Amino acid sequence: MTKPSHAARDKSQLTRDDWLDAAAGEVAAGGFGNLRVLTLSKKLGVTRGSFYWHFKDHEDLVVSFLNRWRDRRLHELQYWKPKGGDLETELRQILELLLTDASRNIRRLQVELAVRDFARRNDYAADLVNEVDEARIDQNCELYERLSRDPQRIRDLSLLMYVATIGSQVVLTGKKGDAETIERLEDLMARVALAQRDDFSDA
Repeated sequence: MTKPSHAARDKSQLTRDDWLDAAAGEVAAGGFGNLRVLTLSKKLGVTRGSFYWHFKDHEDLVVSFLNRWRDRRLHELQYWKPKGGDLETELRQILELLLTDASRNIRRLQVELAVRDFARRNDYAADLVNEVDEARIDQNCELYERLSRDPQRIRDLSLLMYVATIGSQVVLTGKKGDAETIERLEDLMARVALAQRDDFSDA
């Protein structure tokens, strides 16, 4: 029986996700300029033939990476989707999830910042970032529409709280023993939002 070649073993052992996971490490470490086929091949211990088994070229890798980033960001919205319970309780629970959990995942934030930086000079990345931002803000609106019946006020509050959340994640990610600061931020953001309740709110 003929022994399979090294390249053949590479193709059968690695998946597209293996390559994209490795790509995430490179993007997190140095942005999209750090994303090179030869570097990934060496890190994975395979030949470049394995790469071309899964991707047409470098551009296909970048587009696939961006698509997966978008799909995962949209999928995770379900974990903090408003469920119609007590407004203040639900708001605080969502803020805790967004700030506490996100502050522990350094690589996730590094990748998000790299994607946003890349979007400044790549139209496709910019479109996906806009899609993710709009989905996140729209989901905020589902919660904040219980505070007001003014569509513009709801949209403005949703945008403000989204920007504040992203900014807080940037500041807090990777810090040790900062639970008190996270808790204070959660409380401050909740109080700012709840203070926007108008006289016609049914919250």
